[in-house]
Amino acid sequence: MTQSAPALQATRPEFLDLFPTGAAPEQLGDGFVWTEGPCYVPSRQAVIFSDVRTNKTWRYSDAGALEVELERSDHQNGHCLDAQGRLVACSHGLRSILRQETGGEWTILADQFEGKRLNSPNDICLHPDGSLWFSDPTYGIDKPEEGYGGAMELPGRWVFRLAPDGTLTAPIRDRTKPNGLAFASADTLLLADTGESKVYRYRVTPDGQAGSEGVHFELSPGKTDGLRIDAAGRIWSSAGDGVHVLSPDGQTELGRILLPATCANLCFGGPDGRTLYMTVSTTFWRIPTTVRGLSWQA
Repeated sequence: MTQSAPALQATRPEFLDLFPTGAAPEQLGDGFVWTEGPCYVPSRQAVIFSDVRTNKTWRYSDAGALEVELERSDHQNGHCLDAQGRLVACSHGLRSILRQETGGEWTILADQFEGKRLNSPNDICLHPDGSLWFSDPTYGIDKPEEGYGGAMELPGRWVFRLAPDGTLTAPIRDRTKPNGLAFASADTLLLADTGESKVYRYRVTPDGQAGSEGVHFELSPGKTDGLRIDAAGRIWSSAGDGVHVLSPDGQTELGRILLPATCANLCFGGPDGRTLYMTVSTTFWRIPTTVRGLSWQA
């Protein structure tokens, strides 16, 4: 039996416990073209997110100010924090991974593999060992509105691991269009393939290798793009109708946050870490929750 609250569709009763009484999605901004890559930066008390197709990034502060962050972002898409809490970005335009330093300048961390340019890094996440894992499909090459074009130089669309010492490897090479990714634990990586509309599970070894354990889940309508894990291991997945929340094993849908358009990505943040921010097509939203996202920051 499905129970419902305004904009919250509970498949399991415990879903409603994930939100304060009366919680509802709130639109914080609109008029964008395609919002993506939200990441909460505690040191700045703000969420940074991308409007990929207008070549800008934006910030929304805890004080409620929505302002342009970068007028020319080089088509940044996904973001995460590194182990020291610095913002790391996937740049479609520069075909690289960038880190923002404390003074605001950007440092290229990776833009080539074995002498060939990366495709267009899309999403990125932090492993507990301090390595950064990122997906590298070809959206920035294939779509003129999402990058600067060019030719694909690598023989595939892979997932890379950037070790703390700067060594770049490609542990995952078997996906069609690797996209959103998140670590459920130190040895379990969830990876969304937007070409196959499925989320796969990979077993990760201490030496940085990864082996597929098959499909972890798939959802409808739409498909998973970005995803996050909360501190209890539940999966929060973007979808065509909003956000779907699943049990840790991916087999049980707990409920949905219903939104008026496709949700591309999401992140936990805010002063207490319990606010869920959502990039929803041409808009930007939030909803309060009673949980926090799983974090690997020191």
